[in-house]
Amino acid sequence: MIMKPAYFKGIFKKSQLIFDSVENPFEDYYIVKFIPKGKLIWKAGEHGIFSFGGYRIKGKNSRVFSIASIPDEGFLTIGTRTGEKASGFKKRLIGLKKGDEVNLRGPLGWFLLRNDFSPLLMVAGGVGITPIRALLKEIEKDNKRKVEVVYSSGTGFLFEDEIRQMAERNSQISLAFAKDRQETGKMVGEIAAKLRNGAYYYISGSPKMAKSVSKRIAGEGVSRGRIIYDPFYGYSK
Repeated sequence: MIMKPAYFKGIFKKSQLIFDSVENPFEDYYIVKFIPKGKLIWKAGEHGIFSFGGYRIKGKNSRVFSIASIPDEGFLTIGTRTGEKASGFKKRLIGLKKGDEVNLRGPLGWFLLRNDFSPLLMVAGGVGITPIRALLKEIEKDNKRKVEVVYSSGTGFLFEDEIRQMAERNSQISLAFAKDRQETGKMVGEIAAKLRNGAYYYISGSPKMAKSVSKRIAGEGVSRGRIIYDPFYGYSK
């Protein structure tokens, strides 16, 4: 993965978001929706730094979240897990009231589509599906290439219904679900052996998962420049 200065330009941009709603589809997974206050443009796959102004919480007052939506949808959506014991930040986040304001720095990032014709393999681990959901929404608008998605989770699958519907609407999108690391590795290895350096590979999940899957793909002769990953540091805290 090659980093470019342009990927980090958004760090200097500050905006406000208006909290709209929070959904708890299962266990400790949450989907949080905001409405941008004023005009806000972002690219599918980017992330932002979220914080609460004028509100003191225990621990860090900011967190990084990948954005699960695209601007066309009218909402800025994130997905998250709280873990067994939610941090002060996560408690505040899922306890927001409609109309509450949240600060955003960004968006920014490198988990972006490189072109509109190369085949893609997207591998998501748990809540790591969030930026991949955004990429799929962008691709769905005018898809010209084969997209294979491997979604791995030992619990539930966030955005499952939406992603299934996207695959049903577009025969170019293939979707597979995996329950454990072994099954994920087998699926990823088979696809990488077929596509090799003719495709781009997007990996989003915990740092351990991202490293393991990246190694598996590289083992099939895929160059590092073809592998783009978004490790969710501290994603459950």
